[in-house]
Amino acid sequence: MTAVFSASRALVTALIALAAGAANPAHAQRYSVEYTITMPEPASHLYSVQLFVSGLVGQSVELQMPVWSPGRYARMDFARNVQEFAAVTSDGKPVSWTKTNGSRWVLRPGSARSVRITYRVFANSQLSGTFSVLDQHHANWNGPSIFMYVEGQKQNPVTLSVIPPDTWTVINGEVTRPGQRFFRFPTYDHLVDTPTEVAPAEALMLESFVVDGRQYRLMIHHSGTVRDSTRRRFVRDVESLVRYQNSVFGAPPIDQYTFLFHLGFNGWDGMEHLTSTQITVPTPWTDGAKLLPGIEVASHEYFHVWNVKRVRPAALGPFDYTREAYQPSLWVAEGWTQYYGLVTLHRSGVEDLPGFYRRMAGLIQENLTAPGRKEVSARMSSLHAPFWDGAMDPQPSNLANTYFDYYTKGAGIAAYLDLYIRDRTNNKRSLNDVFNTLKRRTWDAPKSSYYLQGRGYTENDVEAAVGDVANVDPSEWFARHVGGTVDLDFDQALGWVGLRLVRSGDQWRIEEMQDATPAQLRVRLGWTTGRTDK
Repeated sequence: MTAVFSASRALVTALIALAAGAANPAHAQRYSVEYTITMPEPASHLYSVQLFVSGLVGQSVELQMPVWSPGRYARMDFARNVQEFAAVTSDGKPVSWTKTNGSRWVLRPGSARSVRITYRVFANSQLSGTFSVLDQHHANWNGPSIFMYVEGQKQNPVTLSVIPPDTWTVINGEVTRPGQRFFRFPTYDHLVDTPTEVAPAEALMLESFVVDGRQYRLMIHHSGTVRDSTRRRFVRDVESLVRYQNSVFGAPPIDQYTFLFHLGFNGWDGMEHLTSTQITVPTPWTDGAKLLPGIEVASHEYFHVWNVKRVRPAALGPFDYTREAYQPSLWVAEGWTQYYGLVTLHRSGVEDLPGFYRRMAGLIQENLTAPGRKEVSARMSSLHAPFWDGAMDPQPSNLANTYFDYYTKGAGIAAYLDLYIRDRTNNKRSLNDVFNTLKRRTWDAPKSSYYLQGRGYTENDVEAAVGDVANVDPSEWFARHVGGTVDLDFDQALGWVGLRLVRSGDQWRIEEMQDATPAQLRVRLGWTTGRTDK
């Protein structure tokens, strides 16, 4: 591999500066910030939120409602569902306020040392990883759509008290004991990165297992009856996914992780979080299903526990919630996660080898036939995410012919690189090593902001990690296939492992060559199983 890295270094620098700017406090004074959320009339679809801010020193208090949600990228303007906003001092005196735009409130509390803000949020969406729901059956929220933050205080600890209807239980990634209603978060970012389900206990199935000393919990909100054997199979399959993916990066640096599954309900989504994921699939389980609904999405989302949430692009933490997010590396953040989500199904033992070949053939076919692949590079596809990922469509567009998503493009790049590195090193190294090199460069680097340890990565970091692992200069290759729109040579790549791509109408397939050499067979086995010969 030879290539010139043509990425816009100015763009990367600007994105890093933007992320760093989000961490700079507007107020030197640290306030105490306490949230309370109640749902007194679930049928009204209205959450009641209280924000108590104390420690004021006679200055204005600025409140910001996020305009987007991390993991979605497009602008959402959650403030449109905020109503009945009010503020009073601790002795009940009204506090004057105004707005500087649709999502920002400015309060003038005078000499008061504390202020109590109340507002309601209308939440009647279908289940998703972006919006919130409240009805007579349950409550489910995604933090950015519910909680304002105090400008200049995002980096400081906050608390949350949940007051649910009687007999309803609270489950999220931070629940550590039955009946828990009070939570402490190290920052606002952690608060809104904790999706929460509140529902009658009998509506939820709760399961758990332990892998690598970590507790994994499954909350399963399923429409319809479930056989015990199907339930056990689902839990076993999720555990298999976790075991394999922990072998790539190592176990995550947390004590517990929570899967929130909604199966058989309207909506189709999966969203990554620091200590949990929330997954919605409209198909309920059936006993004879070859792959139970929810498993494929879980395979993708759990890989995010490292890729995106910890080993993260520079613009994805800490977050600027005042504008939609543009950054050039979603082809790694989402695309490489998509690849690992697909290959995990076989490498973990959940899916058979023919299934692995079908998935890889489908991925390659999309990468070589989608019209938009010649219009946008992997980098430009990433930067256009706010036009595509959950974005409203106010006018007809030609995206079907002019856009190729960074999930599929990035997964194709990951597949090619995995094959290339395994072939070049006689299966002694793989794309896993690139990830772990990237992890050492960024996650293990000095802390660059209040948010998490380490720093975010840039495309320079990704390119350098590939070069280090493969022992090549990948700059020209990156220019052609990441910054450019040149098709990857998958025929050659599959040939390295004794496989053949058969183009047959609308259904391409991968076949094994009968004359594959022992060396090709060794690398093929490594690719299909995920193992290396170290």
